[in-house]
Parts: sequence; structure tokens; C-alpha cells
Amino acid sequence: MVEILNRIEQQPYHWPVGRTTFQKVAFVATMEGLPTGLAFMKSSYGPFSPKLKEMITRMVNHGLIREVKFGRMFMVKTGQTFADARKAYEKEIGKWEPIIEKTVDLFVRMNTMQAEIVSTVLFAEKELTRSGKNKPAETDVLSYVLEWKQKRRPPLDSEKVAHTIRNLAMLKWLNVQPSPNLPVAGKFIHVAEIIKMRRHQSK
Repeated sequence: MVEILNRIEQQPYHWPVGRTTFQKVAFVATMEGLPTGLAFMKSSYGPFSPKLKEMITRMVNHGLIREVKFGRMFMVKTGQTFADARKAYEKEIGKWEPIIEKTVDLFVRMNTMQAEIVSTVLFAEKELTRSGKNKPAETDVLSYVLEWKQKRRPPLDSEKVAHTIRNLAMLKWLNVQPSPNLPVAGKFIHVAEIIKMRRHQSK
């Protein structure tokens, strides 16, 4: 988890990673198979694990991460002991390289709102699949997200959510059926600018 944070910090134009975004990073990494031991539930700002707060406290106490006040938010940053810990656990970190790299790619250019929408969409598709929809339609995911977030203030932009669903499906993060009536008019791009235009077309 801290290695993911570390790699995001190495990118020159990354957004600050606050507590909310760190929750979303943890959710995606766990969903992809990183054995964090965390379970996530629906919460006001997307998938949330109460246990992560305890984990963060332990990591702060061990100097692996630190929390820094930044305006109205607390940034989560790598701590003074992480470099040594990284050397000690280099082989273990290497074992999870594909998940680490994929998660970094997804979050490296996202602000807090974008991270919330992306993780909420991913959670919605996962829950719909678990409840029996083998391959839910894009509109099923949209309805799930909007119903979940109906009391959110300010409300989520349904078109941005729809674009996020379509983009995540295109990037193979979602296994959904295309919906011809998905409200995706206009240009809106995001999902980290389609993973920075697919890493400059794989260079």
C-alpha cells in the first residue's frame, strides 16, 4: 500500500493523496487481489473500510506514512522509515508488482472527486455481479451509483458518472454490457485522461 503511495508521489504532477483517496487506493488494490485483509462497504464518499483507519494509525506509529495538514484535508505521505522498509521487503513488494503498477496508473492523475467516482463505479459493478448479474449493463451500474449517491451534497454529475463507466469498460476495468442509451453526450474524457492516452500509445 505504501509502495503505491510512494510511486504516486514520484510523479511530477500528481494530486495530493488525502485520507479519502487513500481509502479508494486501498479498495482498488484489494479488489485487484492485494491481500490487505480489508473489507469494504458502501459509505457517503464511496467504498470504505473502517479497519483501514486502524491500519493507518499503525503505519503512522511505525513511521511508514505520515499525515500532513493541507488546507482542509490531511495528506497521506510516505514516512521516514519507508525507504528502509522498502529495502527489507523488496522481494515481497516485487511479487505484487502488476497490481501495484495497475493501481498507480489508475490513480496517479486523479483528484479526490475523481477517485470517489471511479471507486464507486468499480464497487457498483462488483456488487451487481455478486448479486447475480453476470455481466451488468452500463445503465445498471449507473442506476446503482446514482441511487447510492442520491443524498450526496453536492450531487454527482450523472453524465460524468456515465462517462466514467464507459471509459473504465473500455480500459477493461469493468465487465459490463454496452448500453446504447447511456447518457454520454459531449467530450468529457477523464479516467486519468484515459490512462494518459494509454501511456502515450505505449510509447
